[in-house]
Amino acid sequence: MNHRSATLSIPDMNCASCVNHIEGDVGKMKGVHHITVNFASNKAEVMFDPEQVSIEEIIQQIKKTGYTATVLDDNGERHEHGGNHGHMNHDTVDHATVTHGEGHSEHVAAEGAQEVRSKLIKVGYGAVASVAIIGLSFMVEIPNEGTVMMLLALSVLLYTGREFYLRGIPPFLFKGRPNMDTLVALGVSAAFLYSSYNVLFTRSHEEYFMDASIIATFIMFGRYLEAKAKGGASAAIRKLLELSAKVAHRVAGENKTEDIPIDQVRAGDQLLVKPGEKIPVDGVIVKGMGTLDESMVTGESIPVDKSEGDKVIGATINGNTVITIKAEKVGKETMLAQIVKLVEQAQMSKAPIQKLVDLLSQYFVWAVIIIALLTAGVWYWYSGDSSRAIMYAVTVLIIACPCALGLATPISIVVGSGKGAELGILLKRAESLEKIHQVTVLAFDKTGTITKGHPEVQVFEATTNEDRDKVLAIALSLEEQSEHPLAKSVVDYARSKNIQGLTVSEVEAVTGKGITGVMAGARYYLGSASYIRSVKGDLGPVQKIIDELHQKGQTVLVISDRQQVLGYFGVQDGVKETSKKAIALLHKRGVTTVMMTGDHEAVARAIAKQVGIDEVMAEVSPEQKVEKIKELQNSGKIVAMVGDGINDSPALAQADVGIAMGTGTDIAIESGDVVLVKGDLLKAVEAMELSEATLKNIKQNLFWAFIYNSVGIPVAALGLLNPMVSAGAMALSSISVVLNALRLRRFKV
Repeated sequence: MNHRSATLSIPDMNCASCVNHIEGDVGKMKGVHHITVNFASNKAEVMFDPEQVSIEEIIQQIKKTGYTATVLDDNGERHEHGGNHGHMNHDTVDHATVTHGEGHSEHVAAEGAQEVRSKLIKVGYGAVASVAIIGLSFMVEIPNEGTVMMLLALSVLLYTGREFYLRGIPPFLFKGRPNMDTLVALGVSAAFLYSSYNVLFTRSHEEYFMDASIIATFIMFGRYLEAKAKGGASAAIRKLLELSAKVAHRVAGENKTEDIPIDQVRAGDQLLVKPGEKIPVDGVIVKGMGTLDESMVTGESIPVDKSEGDKVIGATINGNTVITIKAEKVGKETMLAQIVKLVEQAQMSKAPIQKLVDLLSQYFVWAVIIIALLTAGVWYWYSGDSSRAIMYAVTVLIIACPCALGLATPISIVVGSGKGAELGILLKRAESLEKIHQVTVLAFDKTGTITKGHPEVQVFEATTNEDRDKVLAIALSLEEQSEHPLAKSVVDYARSKNIQGLTVSEVEAVTGKGITGVMAGARYYLGSASYIRSVKGDLGPVQKIIDELHQKGQTVLVISDRQQVLGYFGVQDGVKETSKKAIALLHKRGVTTVMMTGDHEAVARAIAKQVGIDEVMAEVSPEQKVEKIKELQNSGKIVAMVGDGINDSPALAQADVGIAMGTGTDIAIESGDVVLVKGDLLKAVEAMELSEATLKNIKQNLFWAFIYNSVGIPVAALGLLNPMVSAGAMALSSISVVLNALRLRRFKV
């Protein structure tokens, strides 16, 4: 069989039930092997046999289901497919498969920003019109004020509430598939039509234009918040793509280079990389040596020394030397592109959580309609008064209006996330609130999460009769001449001890090994143990100490003159002060902790032992992190991932809850469901407690909203309420929901 895949944009989904409808209808088509719809990103990935079904037929089926779909090509541009265009050829289908070019991410980002702006404008208009209606209702009297309020309310329904009708009524009428929009449309229409009838055809002053317009505006405000939160899905991939170099210096001859766009680099090209520049693509060094910062891709905090024959990774940063590399992997084959792909796959594989309101509304709206019809029929049969029967039926619809239901979730999220921001916790996606406090396994990256993300001197000892401060002054004087990150750790340590530097001359840096210089007529050396051995031979008893420090995961720098070793430094990425306490609190909550890092085994185990982490996975790739998380999920665990590096982003996306450290790279922050702004691991525990409080608040709101309807609808059906009282009760239910949500402001850790 010939399997093809295409990625579709479906911008007009409004709830989790839309996902079920699309997946159900398209999944039944002959030739469609698999379809995954992602409500968070408004995209679908479909795998199909082009010999049995065309992409256009799939799009037409989605259209019949009630939604619009367009294919995203390599550049992120849309391909429109109408009924008269015929079948899409197989070549085009190939190109329909999403790739990881910048055009795609920019397109998705622009589309998302436009949706957010559109909803905000609609909310603004609805708010202004609602204030005007309130003024006419209570403060200002003008001729024909009822007609004016009716026109204002009509404009709100047609503009602010337009999508409620377009997305709620056709599926309900033509397919029998009510959704949350159906409930909203029926509620506001009932209030509006009843009020319009009174204004136009009776002398009654009962009108509910204010209620209709405020309901539509409130619920659109909730949609605006939701659309704004969705923006992070495409932003994560855009941030990844921004990491790559834009231009490469291709070697075109002896001492000659030409600048070419990165997408023109081909495997086998020789590329010059200047000091401080990004490595353009994955490759191998063919000339020169240097120190590369690979932390944004590998998670390794200490820069890596590279020489001829060593592999280099695209998007990592060259140090202070010139190197020439041979391109080996370009375009989609680079590690960065593979990470992008992993992030996309993890995002697409996340099924959106079926929200309680969406699920219940499918049955609730049918129940309300049936009760309203029964109310009208029974009262007409009983009294023979058609106007009375209609009034009671409308009362049922008004009191069933889902204002409280529509507010129940977003208002708690707004207040809860606002409180979180005060505490330095950003809860980016409402879905994470439903799971973070249920987490049973918390996986950590090491660098920048458990540790500070930069090397620090952990141990310093002088090994001769020389004064300790004098040895430290010699080390400071040499390392001040170096730009190596390890040198900076020695300089920072010496300065913290108030050591003053000496006059140094004849300085010579030996790339990847160390540095030497002359002070007061004597030559001194500082660098790796192998470098010092090459200068003076055997290190004597210091060698045993060096081996012990290496076993603890520390990098050792040795200082000597030509005759003897003067001292040594043990350098390691320092553990954050709060890490140990945070892990103890997680254990208290019954959470298992797992460290997953690209760093060396000895380093990882030393850090894990220091802070009390349960399980260690060292020297793992981004792909292996994702596989481990999948393995834990398949065993029934609810997994959260905490990280701050580029290599963490696929794992953050795959986890049930991704927790990004705000001190990390932008991509990790964008990939996370929760962001800890201050980079403090204790905040992960606080996030769990805030999540628990917020979800409890949401459940309380939904409970009272449904109780209100459960009591109010029968009372209205019995004719014991008039529409005015129903509207008041409806408003009261909304106020009670808001007041309950505001209690979250008093949340304390």
